Amino acid sequence: MTTNVPKHIAIVAGTRPEFIKLAPVIRSLRAKLGEARVRVYSTGQHRSLMDQAIHSLHLKVDVDFDLMTHAQPAAEIQRRVISALDREFQARKPDLVVVQGDTISAFGGAMAGFLNHIPVAHVEAGLRSHNINNPWPEEGLRQMIARIASIHLAPTPIAKENLLQEGIAENCIHIVGNPGIDSLVATQEENSGLQRFGDGEHFHPGSKPFVLVTMHRREALQGALDAFCENLEGTVKNHPEIDFVWPVHPNPKVRETVERHFDSALPNLHFVEPLPYDEMMTLLPKARVVISDSGGMQEEAPYCGVPIIVMRDVTERPEIIDLGLGKLAGACGARLSDELERTLSADVDEPSVNKWRDIQGRGQAAEVISEILIKRLAAAEQV
Repeated sequence: MTTNVPKHIAIVAGTRPEFIKLAPVIRSLRAKLGEARVRVYSTGQHRSLMDQAIHSLHLKVDVDFDLMTHAQPAAEIQRRVISALDREFQARKPDLVVVQGDTISAFGGAMAGFLNHIPVAHVEAGLRSHNINNPWPEEGLRQMIARIASIHLAPTPIAKENLLQEGIAENCIHIVGNPGIDSLVATQEENSGLQRFGDGEHFHPGSKPFVLVTMHRREALQGALDAFCENLEGTVKNHPEIDFVWPVHPNPKVRETVERHFDSALPNLHFVEPLPYDEMMTLLPKARVVISDSGGMQEEAPYCGVPIIVMRDVTERPEIIDLGLGKLAGACGARLSDELERTLSADVDEPSVNKWRDIQGRGQAAEVISEILIKRLAAAEQV
């Protein structure tokens, strides 16, 4: 029996990384299905950085719940996300809900779909640190999403294996690559001539090599960020021949910690405001090394052939460690100086970079994902 009502997809996001990774999927689905059949919902979980990404990616949002308030507890954000989406899904029931990653918005979107008997597709399924407290709460959220999702869009073979080990049926898992890399490739092509980075006092890559620094993870605010700043200060002083560029996250706790540790200027340490996504992705390939606790940066830097020193005790992207494209320096940065010395003295292995590009899908992940989702819709239309 065929229904005459067109099926439609709801896509839920609320943070900068989610929109970066879902933007090419949204564009592909809208191109194939039409805009009316693909509705994008923003929770507004990370307001300023999210808006920055939406603007850089030329993305249209259909419904913005704008749920974030100052210093809102995680439990309150979660309650408001689920409530808002539950009301929306009851009023305009989609045939499929798509979420990405491991945020409160992703879990809220998945739970709202589950509570309304709507199939959930999980982009970036299967990433695991195997430590429920690190990263927190992300590791717990993505494991819980796996229990209620119907379609698991795993970026890598290791991610698929993690899902199989957790009892997810193999016919529900698809290895699709990383649509965040689709955004990276498209953005770099569009902005290849960009030379100035940051508002106000611009950073201009010059003759000196530079290291790009980003730190933002919630668990680092329990003391690890203080220790990192101390270790970074010593590392910066030991390398006057290198510029260190740090776009500082807008989180007030991050800024307060950074300002407390760096109250006097270091000539080769440059603090800048958070860079728009297009500027950051254009600056990234010019860096000699990246120092970061970011999950997305662990994917993007190696793809650009830039080695990364990961400021984490564990990583859910073990492939970059196995390929020699990343090193773990610990959340406190105890091994930062030694790892930087080793990284600066070594050449990047191009075959390893190419292997990582293959694993990530070489900018074609969104097309793979959209075809899988459209087939699911087509099957539903025959019911």
